[in-house]
Amino acid sequence: MFLIAVFAVIWKKTSSDFSGTPSNIQSASFVPIIDSTWGKKIEDALSKPINYYIHNNKIGTVVKPGDSFLSIFSDFKIPLEKSNEVYKLLKPLGLKAIYPGDSIEFVKSVSGAVEKFSLRSKSMLWYNVSWNDTAVQVEKKPVETSNYTCLLNGVLTSSLSEQMYECGVSDVITSKFADIFAWDINFFTDPRKGDVFQIVFEQKFAEGKKIGYGDILSARYISETKTFYAFGFRDSDGTMKYYDEFGKAVQKQFLKAPLHFLHISSGFTYHRRHPVLGIVRPHLGIDYAAPTGTPVAAAADGKVSFAGWKGGFGNMIAISHGGAYETTYGHLSRILVRSGSYVKQSQTIGTVGSTGISTGPHLDYRMKKGAQFVNPNTIVLPSKEAISSDQMNEFEKVKVSQMIIFEKRFLDKIGLQIVHITTPEINDVVIHQVARNTGSKNVDTPGN
Repeated sequence: MFLIAVFAVIWKKTSSDFSGTPSNIQSASFVPIIDSTWGKKIEDALSKPINYYIHNNKIGTVVKPGDSFLSIFSDFKIPLEKSNEVYKLLKPLGLKAIYPGDSIEFVKSVSGAVEKFSLRSKSMLWYNVSWNDTAVQVEKKPVETSNYTCLLNGVLTSSLSEQMYECGVSDVITSKFADIFAWDINFFTDPRKGDVFQIVFEQKFAEGKKIGYGDILSARYISETKTFYAFGFRDSDGTMKYYDEFGKAVQKQFLKAPLHFLHISSGFTYHRRHPVLGIVRPHLGIDYAAPTGTPVAAAADGKVSFAGWKGGFGNMIAISHGGAYETTYGHLSRILVRSGSYVKQSQTIGTVGSTGISTGPHLDYRMKKGAQFVNPNTIVLPSKEAISSDQMNEFEKVKVSQMIIFEKRFLDKIGLQIVHITTPEINDVVIHQVARNTGSKNVDTPGN
């Protein structure tokens, strides 16, 4: 009587959890045949979950590393011939293999024969094979997705990343937002309590589940002294680029700071008492205090004109940026580039150290315009590019539509709001039928 009760409890638990949809994968456990070692066997069985679900005549699973068509069909007691048939039918549609994370479902008849096979790939495609008495129908179609355009309104009370997290927004958007404004705002030092930020961005859903984020469409950051705008506008190859309210690129030629630093230990000045030498002399750069090993990035595209030991600067790198500007990076613990090599903006070129004449780990960052040193924190840098005159009308339409969202939609609501939802039409469905037992193809047509 006790054994029956154990079985009933296990069956009730597993069967009541089945939802019947491929997205809700359950863990089921089979109780072995009861004998004198029944206690040990039950314990072993319950400790080894099998990742599949059963609901009525449906069986489903998620592909795991090492799985294949053959092994999955074999696990569900489906003949080898059926596995080979499915593989041959789907191969012409572009499916050459299955991968971990793909979802598979079988539908069986009352007699146990497979009536339908479905696979949802990680590339967001459905592959379906269904059998009837006379033919086999094979179908490939994209998973139906929806794009949610969202507006995030926030007021800083802590860090930007914490505020985003509290609103349920991933670090993906936080990182994209910080990257867009990296040329104007240093998010480690510049933000102040009470600053306002607004972000319009895309979230992507498939069959009711969030599958990721799309582009940031526009952003606005309002500080005590200035408002920064970024409006997304796609170029001819579809790449999203960002421009301010005047159509000038938000991306400047130089990063505002070439590293993530703790604080500025010494600023740009012509009169500084040197902490080691004890004499007053100019300090024509910015000292950024940071732990040893902190990555240092190239402030802009350029050519490495020097990489090596430079007296009191210790390990130093100098980068020439098109002839008009030069940046230098001193006191490095490691140099990761060579003289004569070309670097891209944000590329890691070295790490913070305390080499040369130094009292502690920091980066001595300097900038020259022509032959004269300039203050990297105050110089007005030109934009990298601007909207062309023939695209200005289209850009203005984009800007106006985004400004309406900023100014009119959910203006008094803090947090994440949905502006609108779009579901793209599915136009590239492929369906064909094969007569059973003959292999002759009767129909091969694109879907609607």
